[in-house]
Amino acid sequence: MTNHPLEQAKFILQELPCGCAILDVSGSLTYANPALCQLLGSSEPAIRGKSIEAILTIASRIFYQTHFFPLLNLKGEVSEIFMSLKTANGAHIPVMVNAKMSVENEETVYICVFAPVWERQKYEEQLLAARKAQQKAIEENEVLNKLKAQLEVNQYQLDRKISILRERNNEYLQMSKVFMHDMQEPVRKISLFFDALFGNDQPPATPDDQRKINIIRKSIQRLRHMTKSLLDFVQINASDEKINFLDSSLIHQAKEEVTKDLPEVNIDIQITDLPPFEGRQSQIRRVFVELIKNALQNTHDERPLSIKVAAVVIQENVYQHQLDKYRYTDHVQIEIRDNGSGFDGQYNSYVFGLFNKIDARSGGAGLGLALCRQIISNHYGTIKAQSELGKGTCITIVLPIRQLAE
Repeated sequence: MTNHPLEQAKFILQELPCGCAILDVSGSLTYANPALCQLLGSSEPAIRGKSIEAILTIASRIFYQTHFFPLLNLKGEVSEIFMSLKTANGAHIPVMVNAKMSVENEETVYICVFAPVWERQKYEEQLLAARKAQQKAIEENEVLNKLKAQLEVNQYQLDRKISILRERNNEYLQMSKVFMHDMQEPVRKISLFFDALFGNDQPPATPDDQRKINIIRKSIQRLRHMTKSLLDFVQINASDEKINFLDSSLIHQAKEEVTKDLPEVNIDIQITDLPPFEGRQSQIRRVFVELIKNALQNTHDERPLSIKVAAVVIQENVYQHQLDKYRYTDHVQIEIRDNGSGFDGQYNSYVFGLFNKIDARSGGAGLGLALCRQIISNHYGTIKAQSELGKGTCITIVLPIRQLAE
């Protein structure tokens, strides 16, 4: 390097650690220092004479035409303008541009300095990503707020329906109790005065009178049985019994309850181990009592009654009525299979209806299986029958292993 000031200035321009270019009034490059050429991946002869727009990206080219160049001509200088250079291989380089208009030998030129700002691009990308994340969070929050509002509406409607249902249920229970009590009292008086009129001390005058008396006594007993069963059916909903873990001992207890007044009856019951499951002990035992009684009433004439009880743990959807909702939990599936007379399979659902009896001569009131269905439903379970005439019946009960908190 020489000691002449002009030569020193040229040397410094060549060695600047940032890009430097000189433009004429048409925007053509008349000079580019080595640092700018290195940034662009080109050489000074290759870019000299080209418009500066040739080394700008499309967005920066538009900004140059609409803002940069007009502002430079208006104020004579611009500073800290962010633009992007386009290299020979198409890559984009973010730069901060300072420019100044100068007049030399009555000729106007523009001196531009380009400083790469790689970190700024990174910060802009991070800022853009943060804005996108913020917008996404706002949108998700709006969705959550809508869902929350809908949930509150649903909870309010559900609360109203529960209130109405409980009120109706209480009214139903009160009316049923009064009705059952009022029915029992006339029946009791009819039976009392009938025995007083036609007791054993006063034998009937004719065999036909005896037949009619027997029919009346049988009808009175049936009416008593029906009113008692109806009262049981109504009161089962009013039970406040606590929920406990239950096991196969309930079936043995049910068998003893059914056969305690029938010493001549011998029921063969084979039970596999039942997995422990939650339920109200007296109610579930009542289910097994009714099922054993039902099997006993429908014993096949040509073979002794045999009942097999088996159970497995399965996965079932807890939602029974909302078809678009799913939540699978452990359930116990209990099969009670007998070798009785069975019935036509078309009545598999019919037998669970109130007062529904396939054989009108059977001693039951037609409430046993209806009561079973009500109890199982109260435990969020299901009960189904599958029968074949002459071969027997299989009752399948599915109950949650754990009862949901009420």
